[in-house]
Amino acid sequence: MILEELLTKISDDQVLWVSPEGQKTSGDLMRDIAACRDFLRGIDASRVALELADSIDALTWMIALDGVAEVVFLVPDSLRSSDDYGSLKARFQPTLSVDESFSGNAPEKRGDFSGNPQAAVNTRWVLATSGTTGTPKLIEHSTDSLTRTCKLDPDRGRDFIWGLVYDPFRFAGLQVVLQSLASGSRLVLCNHIGNVRDQAAFLRENNTNALSATPSYWRKLLMSGVLGDQQFRQITLGGEPADQSILNALKAAFPNARIAHIYASTEAGVGFSVTDGLVGFPVQYLDQGVAGNQLRISESGTLLIKPERYVPSAGGTSMANSDGFIDSGDLVAMRNERVLFLGRDSGAINVGGNKVVPEEVEAVIREVDGVGEVLVKPKGSGVMGQLVTAEIQPRTPDTDRAALKKEIMSHCRARLEKYKVPALIRFVTEIEHNPTGKISRK
Repeated sequence: MILEELLTKISDDQVLWVSPEGQKTSGDLMRDIAACRDFLRGIDASRVALELADSIDALTWMIALDGVAEVVFLVPDSLRSSDDYGSLKARFQPTLSVDESFSGNAPEKRGDFSGNPQAAVNTRWVLATSGTTGTPKLIEHSTDSLTRTCKLDPDRGRDFIWGLVYDPFRFAGLQVVLQSLASGSRLVLCNHIGNVRDQAAFLRENNTNALSATPSYWRKLLMSGVLGDQQFRQITLGGEPADQSILNALKAAFPNARIAHIYASTEAGVGFSVTDGLVGFPVQYLDQGVAGNQLRISESGTLLIKPERYVPSAGGTSMANSDGFIDSGDLVAMRNERVLFLGRDSGAINVGGNKVVPEEVEAVIREVDGVGEVLVKPKGSGVMGQLVTAEIQPRTPDTDRAALKKEIMSHCRARLEKYKVPALIRFVTEIEHNPTGKISRK
């Protein structure tokens, strides 16, 4: 299958994409795809770096390249402007870069389109990891692996209006794009709107009833108060461990919504989702598998996943070990018949030889009433190597910070081992987030 085939199941006049700049119907998209392919004739498009900043233009070219290019590097805005991009692009070695100067020379929409879309090649897609705790890696996927969990149901899909707050060329954003396209749902793109309050207002203005975002982003949305009584039908969390406090808060704010926290990563692809309202996943998944995937816990405590079919690769090398399992790099722990996600192994703090996972401490601190957001990070120590510190964003500006600090310390001492308790607490106006919606840890 190529992505263009999904459009053949949708009527030409159906609006598919809405952004602050305008909207695009299925028929518009088909004509634009044909124009892009016309423009590629006679050009070596075997390895393409897709570098367009405009999301709708970038997604149009992505669909046009499927079945034409052998490999396409989907370049997010934030990566293109980063210090890492030059070396990553050199490693990819594109034969063609589709950027504003290239796309601007493409012909106007062609007035007709006919015929069934056909693939000349099986296009492979290169996506960059977020690089939250280090240099981004380039991971290769197939069209089938990216669309494996997408529900192909245009009749039901028309009832959903999805919001996109991520860059569409990040793994999480691409999943939203592909799910909305496969199901014939309208997609409201607000990823280029500058702040959460304005994004929320645009989502509300366009009657968005389905949204996928990180737990950190959902906390910001709830604190903004803009969504109010928005009638969500589907709420999805991913990209970070979802703690019980955010699951409870979303259920209270949107009682009629189906709430799912999904486990997926650029390295492993889409894994599985959990909809029972509890953190982590049932321990039975380790024995029985889930959604076609087999799961294990490694000796170092990270989650191992064996995909049902396609195994992503990096630099031409499979991500899987000799048994077919991919090491996710996410630390987990079994507690009370659940497997809980703790955080990234690569981001652990070393306190006198003891490993502290920042996300685990953050989840405990968020249990304290009055905490809006928290970032736990290391501070160098000549004695212990590193110490645990916490930056706290109060839920309201008029919070009694001295009382809140006292309550946080008391709660941490009761819930955490001594070496995990923050040695230093500092209050900040706002916790920064990176372009993927996660807490910025660099």
